[in-house]
Amino acid sequence: MEVRARILVLTEDSGKQAQPTIQKLLKEALKLLVESVDLNPERIRLEPLPENERALLAVRANQWKEQQPPTIETIRLLELIATRLVEPAGFVVFHFDTDRVWAERHNSENRQKFETIIRERVRRILRGEVPAPRFGSQRPRPTLTAEQIELALKRLLILSPCYSIESWLYQSTKEILAHCQERHDSEAHVLRIQSWAADRTLLDDVSRPKHEALTCVGDLHNEALAKAFPAEEVWLAERSFFESVERLRACSTLVEAIGYGGHHVQ
Repeated sequence: MEVRARILVLTEDSGKQAQPTIQKLLKEALKLLVESVDLNPERIRLEPLPENERALLAVRANQWKEQQPPTIETIRLLELIATRLVEPAGFVVFHFDTDRVWAERHNSENRQKFETIIRERVRRILRGEVPAPRFGSQRPRPTLTAEQIELALKRLLILSPCYSIESWLYQSTKEILAHCQERHDSEAHVLRIQSWAADRTLLDDVSRPKHEALTCVGDLHNEALAKAFPAEEVWLAERSFFESVERLRACSTLVEAIGYGGHHVQ
């Protein structure tokens, strides 16, 4: 079976639930791009970094945001991203939290740093301004035109929830309510969760949801919440999940890859 897309999926979260959680959310986002999409893993591959890959240290614990000097792990990460982007079926999806509520998203330091630290450094590698490769037995990358470089960089996509990944996961309101009530009987929490279910826009303007809004649940059930994520309802709310889905949609090569055999959603 032909591989239509090899998506390197990166998340700054380091817990055991982090990778399956972000991959499930990405799958739900892809389903919104193409009606009846076939995400057969032999054709559309969502690939994490191997657990023994030193670049993981650069993705996690905010290491990727460090300006100077880049660590060996960060250099490795950047080269892996650049290498994947020039593959015919290669894409990279990078999750990081905005750490701002929706109304303040444009002031997000994380979003700004992603562009200046990650995207710009990958651009320099693709331009040949940085010696590559430095690690392993990777083949030398081909010389690219300026247009080819920018097309490759369009395959570097982000999932950037406001305020954090829990702002999306807590949209699984039935499940989050059950987990909350397992721990205590809080009328305030019940009313809060019910308000989120009634208005899907509210969670994006909750600051530090797992640390302040629902400390009883925190991030203990993220993978299970991802499985129940009401993607279409949250997308229709037109907040940060919508924003991330539409970024994916703007990558025409991704839509074409996953749309093979499906019907595009307008």
